[in-house]
Amino acid sequence: MSGDEMVFGEVRFREPTRVRRPDRDPRFACVACQSPGPDDLPIFLDRAPADLIERHALSDTSVELGGVLLGKECVDPDGGRPFVWITQALEAKHYANTQASFTYTHDSWEEITRERERLHPDLDVVGWYHTHPSFGIFLSHHDLFIHQNFFSQPLQTAYVVDPIQGTRGFFRWLDGRMVQVAGFWLCAERSERVALSRLVDQMENLPVAAGVGSGATLSPRLEAELLKMMNRPAPPLGGPGDRLALAALGGLLGALLLVLVAAAGFWLARVDARLAEQGAALAALKGDLEDSANARKVAADLLLEKVGGETPELFVARYETLARSRDDARRQLAAQQSVNEALGVRVKDLATLSASLQGELEAARKTLTSYEADAKEAPKLRERVVELERSADEDRREIQDQRAILATAEGIKANEAHVELGRYRLLSFAGALSSLLLALAAVFFYYRALPAQASRAPEADARRGA
Repeated sequence: MSGDEMVFGEVRFREPTRVRRPDRDPRFACVACQSPGPDDLPIFLDRAPADLIERHALSDTSVELGGVLLGKECVDPDGGRPFVWITQALEAKHYANTQASFTYTHDSWEEITRERERLHPDLDVVGWYHTHPSFGIFLSHHDLFIHQNFFSQPLQTAYVVDPIQGTRGFFRWLDGRMVQVAGFWLCAERSERVALSRLVDQMENLPVAAGVGSGATLSPRLEAELLKMMNRPAPPLGGPGDRLALAALGGLLGALLLVLVAAAGFWLARVDARLAEQGAALAALKGDLEDSANARKVAADLLLEKVGGETPELFVARYETLARSRDDARRQLAAQQSVNEALGVRVKDLATLSASLQGELEAARKTLTSYEADAKEAPKLRERVVELERSADEDRREIQDQRAILATAEGIKANEAHVELGRYRLLSFAGALSSLLLALAAVFFYYRALPAQASRAPEADARRGA
């Protein structure tokens, strides 16, 4: 995006604040990162924004990321020397970036302005930061254009981080051009000096001493590597290791099925206990109904004995009331018996289900036993597969070596000689076979001629005698 298309609006910066440098204030701990020079602009970066920038840079190393630096442009009252104190950082949420460039947009600047006014209204924009994944620490022509047009105040800085090579550096204005400072300072409250030293060691790729920073959070680089590892797609299944994993999964499913069967058995026991309680309640209700019927019968008999002193209408009314009570009691008893029968059918169904679950449990146990046997055999199979793979690799290397030899001029000649030798061998076998056949034919004709010679011999002798 060109400069004519970017309008960030008016941004007001306050006059430099007179405050003591953090490295001269006993409330703060400061550690040099790289080697700050005596003529460099002193730049102090708090631990919190430094950690935030490191994590943001490692969140995606395929493209450039960025944001702005918030803090104060300060003047040390002791020596009157200016310095920059960065206490917060805001990530750019809306931007145009590629693998080799980062550009603020209208939306990103408006979002940064709103976030600064909402979260940090007392801080100034003292610079910006962006990443150079595997490109090193420098300011490209595009970066210089952004800084010259939108961060042109004398004390505004540019912070560049290479998350792949693990390098970083600040740039400042000097005689109208941007130069890199030799180093900067990381600072924090004195109570956080252990965590501050740990962060500096991680940023400078130094080994952390044993026991330092115990209980602290993961480093930004380690956290990014863990996130990549967790988001990495799983490899395809196959081989003895996967068979072992399937066996373990089968065992887990078998254990889960066993738990379900145990829960079902417990539930059936509870249902059986409830049914027993309801049966006892029904028996008690039946007894109460029988007692009530008997009491009403006695009351009716008493009414009959006293009917002489009462009017027929009163007797009929009492009789109808007793009859309705009796009918209601019978209906309740019938309804309760229906409920009892339904509960009995449910108990039978539950018993059938329990038997079925018991069979499934036995089958699951057999399957689990098979899986356990397979799991025990898996290490041997894995060793056999490793041996076969090693043998296959050796055979493959030998074949490749032979192919390489055959590809040379000597190999081609040797191959032709081998083919010619095969032909000669075939001709030799054919000649030997022909000789054998001729020998057999000669022997055959020789023995066939012997009887004829034997018959002609007496005749010759007889002629000689005559």
